[in-house]
Amino acid sequence: MTFRDRLAFSVRQIADPGRGLSSFLSRLSILGLIVAVTILLTVMSVMNGFEREMHDRILKLVPHITQRGFANDDEWRSFRDQYAEMSGITRATVFYEQEALLVRGRDVQAASILGVEQSALSQWMEWAEPGTSSFKQNDVLIGKGLAARLKVAPDSRLRLLFPEQSRGGSSSPRIGVVRVAGVLNTRTELDEGLIIGLIDDVAGLASRGGSVNGVALQLTDLFEAPEMRWSLLQTLPGNFYLTDWTASHGNLYEAIRLSSDLITLLLTTIIAVAVFNVVSSLVLVIMDRRPAIAMLQVVGATRADITWIYTLQGALIGFAGAGIGLVLGAILAASTPWLVQQLEGVVGIQFLNTDVYPLAFLPVDIRCSDVITLWAVSLSLSIGAAAIPAWRANRLSITQALTTARH
Repeated sequence: MTFRDRLAFSVRQIADPGRGLSSFLSRLSILGLIVAVTILLTVMSVMNGFEREMHDRILKLVPHITQRGFANDDEWRSFRDQYAEMSGITRATVFYEQEALLVRGRDVQAASILGVEQSALSQWMEWAEPGTSSFKQNDVLIGKGLAARLKVAPDSRLRLLFPEQSRGGSSSPRIGVVRVAGVLNTRTELDEGLIIGLIDDVAGLASRGGSVNGVALQLTDLFEAPEMRWSLLQTLPGNFYLTDWTASHGNLYEAIRLSSDLITLLLTTIIAVAVFNVVSSLVLVIMDRRPAIAMLQVVGATRADITWIYTLQGALIGFAGAGIGLVLGAILAASTPWLVQQLEGVVGIQFLNTDVYPLAFLPVDIRCSDVITLWAVSLSLSIGAAAIPAWRANRLSITQALTTARH
């Protein structure tokens, strides 16, 4: 038998509506594989989206390595200049960071106010909502979640209360007034408690001392942060210390990656169940087609031809099931954010909120590598699953099959 003959016979096994049980079981196998691949690609794309947003949004904004300690402004800027010339460091900036209370009318909120250099401010301005004005003295960007709780908008005024220790030991807060130049909308947890301003303005409002209390480093490869932090720490005096992003966000990033791996492993069992269904359906198809198999052998088909026929049928089930499943999975994954938004509108509940979760939206990242891997694995498992039924078909007795057909 030629390859075309084998393929035609396998197609008839699946598509011929007049074959009853055989056609039904083959279509059921394809349907099971479609459902498995669709669900797996959708969930993998959502988990990939969380990992991408964590990498490209949150970890792009927070410093990869932070140096703090006790020094004057000139020493801090000297460190900044040294780090800027080192390989592996894309940007080094000084900053001033202080906790404060924000007061507007009777509303009071705790926040972290961060003073940055002009070069670093442009990075944050990319995430400002439309309507942001140009920065002037004592202007700030305020996180969207914080702005909502304080009911402020661009051009609003805020009072800031900074803790300060007086000479007598009592605490008397410093009070400053700032203008909201814009609302920061990163759609991450940073929007819930962060205010950004220029370093000289923030330090002038918060302290009578220096205007710098740390250096922030951004690396070419953020995963080298722990190793580089340890290397830099060996060169610093004892009055300085270094932290990296893994201390504040490392557990969250690893949790996302671990969850992605576990969910992928668990959902892969759905494909395994679908593949077992291919085995059972092909075995039943063979039992239903014993007379046809015997007749093929009578007219000259070899045992190898019979094996190839059912191997091809397994391949067709895998090809059709994985192909249709990947298309449906890509459509469902791409539609998931919209579907979630519609469901939130119907039930009146925001499922993802930065008060609890790191992101305020459901991200999706459909990767070509996942599509290729799922297609290859599904096709390979389907072909492998067809080996047992194909071997069984190869062992059928012509005489027994024809006798059964006569009865």
